[in-house]
Amino acid sequence: MNKITYGRQTISQDDIDEVIKALKSPAITQGEYVTAFENALKEYTGAKYAIVVSSGTAALHTAYAALGLKEYEEIITCPNTFAATSNAALYLNAKVKFADINADDFLIDENKINPLITKNTKIITPIHYAGLTCNMEEISKTAKNHNIKIVEDACHALGSYYKNSKTGSCDYSDAAVFSFHPVKHITTAEGGAVLTNDEEVYKKCLLFRSHGMEKVSFKHIPDSPAYHEMQLLGYNYRMTDIQAALGISQLKKIESFVKRRLEIADIYYDAFKNSSKVKMQKRYNNRLNSHHLFSVVFENNSLRDKVYYYLKENNIFTQIHYMPVNKHPYYELLGYDYKETPLAYDFYRRELSLPVYPLLTNEEVYFVIDKINTALMV
Repeated sequence: MNKITYGRQTISQDDIDEVIKALKSPAITQGEYVTAFENALKEYTGAKYAIVVSSGTAALHTAYAALGLKEYEEIITCPNTFAATSNAALYLNAKVKFADINADDFLIDENKINPLITKNTKIITPIHYAGLTCNMEEISKTAKNHNIKIVEDACHALGSYYKNSKTGSCDYSDAAVFSFHPVKHITTAEGGAVLTNDEEVYKKCLLFRSHGMEKVSFKHIPDSPAYHEMQLLGYNYRMTDIQAALGISQLKKIESFVKRRLEIADIYYDAFKNSSKVKMQKRYNNRLNSHHLFSVVFENNSLRDKVYYYLKENNIFTQIHYMPVNKHPYYELLGYDYKETPLAYDFYRRELSLPVYPLLTNEEVYFVIDKINTALMV
């Protein structure tokens, strides 16, 4: 059996052909492909505005800045995420508060958000872990009651739905961010996007991703035909046209990519539905999990580790998502304590992300299942 990893990009000849076209175009950065990719994302998600950037991390940073997150203000998120979700707030000298997760769906517990809200709370960032959307209706109610903004960390969740709302539509939020890293649903190698329905947020995102500069002056009379004016301290977070061309081609296949992930997930759910040693992410009738990850939780830490190493011996490379952000040494030095979110820590000690990506064959999926069952019996 060939090497099986937990995630992998799906690149076809048509993707390669589109990248070659972009390379032959007059502008390979700040050209027509970037705008075309943004338009395609708007059409797919239903959001009014899309801003593509250089990574999912850049998207988070851009969204927080555009919503006005400032020094000493706070975001509330959960620790079951990649560190970028909270790091992007620290970039702006803001503070982070962590709410614990639900044990059944591995998502932020919406009931634990309200006790963390203070007069300094600016943003709530729910994370659609593994591709399953959070309880956005309840989170939205909480945010509106306290005049707080919402940024959906949807880096796992392209192609998912909450009720009748496609993730990225921003029906329940002020902004949503995606990542296009190779293991995500679609890839631009590295890349990300901010989606919003707010024109002012959109304009600020455009400034922030390109040094804070704009070509049209609103305050002064331009003194040259190529006038540029810096309005705020921005970054070079631009996406190239080469990446955008790949993104356009990939996005055309998102439905088939998600369909295959769902087929694989169904096989796993069926295989482990009666297991007392393996717990899977809760399913909801009104939410579609697009399964960036297929996350399982074992009885205990030692069993998880035994399965991990046994799979590795059989050329199956799984992953653990994630060490809680508040357990990272950097965050511990800042005074955070992972014991304050015990369910997230317990999840980390028992979780394993199984292979789930479109190129995975049924034969390989059943091979993974067989090896897990063998490890459980040893």
